[in-house]
Amino acid sequence: MSMKVFVAPGAGEAGKFRGVIQAFPDVWKGIILDVGCRSGNFKSQLPNKMVRYYGIDLFPPATIIANVEHGLPFKKASFDVVVALDVLEHTNDIHNAFGELCRVARGYVVISLPNGYELRSRLKFLLGHPISGKYLLPTEPLLDRHRWLFSLREAQAFTHTLSKQYGFKVEREGCLIGPRRGFVRLAVSFHPNLLSPWYIALLLKEGKINSRG
Repeated sequence: MSMKVFVAPGAGEAGKFRGVIQAFPDVWKGIILDVGCRSGNFKSQLPNKMVRYYGIDLFPPATIIANVEHGLPFKKASFDVVVALDVLEHTNDIHNAFGELCRVARGYVVISLPNGYELRSRLKFLLGHPISGKYLLPTEPLLDRHRWLFSLREAQAFTHTLSKQYGFKVEREGCLIGPRRGFVRLAVSFHPNLLSPWYIALLLKEGKINSRG
């Protein structure tokens, strides 16, 4: 079965953020929580500048310092949109972290998860190179690293199952690629485990009406 392919309009962090925003263009309204916000630059890419944006992370410059694994410091259904881009794979308790995203969302949850089985990762492993700095075994403890290695199809199955458990449904989903892979878009749609770096999904809370309808 083919998968919808979204192409980021540019390279780097900003291009990826714009790719996610363009994939789900009609949800960026109201109060937005960016979990694992890093620099907080996601806000600058939002088309609607009137939204109320809150960024949460382990370290500054996040506006809120907290750990999703320890529970988000907000009441149930506090945000219209909860975003977690390449965040869940950094957590030890990935299932509880997913549940926290859903708990504080009253409308949508937007996630991205990396595909560890993507071609570049396979080639690096084959050649004896680190997949990324997040999987190293250093002599000193790392403050931040990946705890999980999974394929895109595993990320998809995980998201569908956990969404249902927490009262959400996968409204839209697909794989995200960079602009340089745009010319192989059709091949990516049939072989996402091999050719796509990211799985992305838009979750809609059960009982809510999609803003398109």
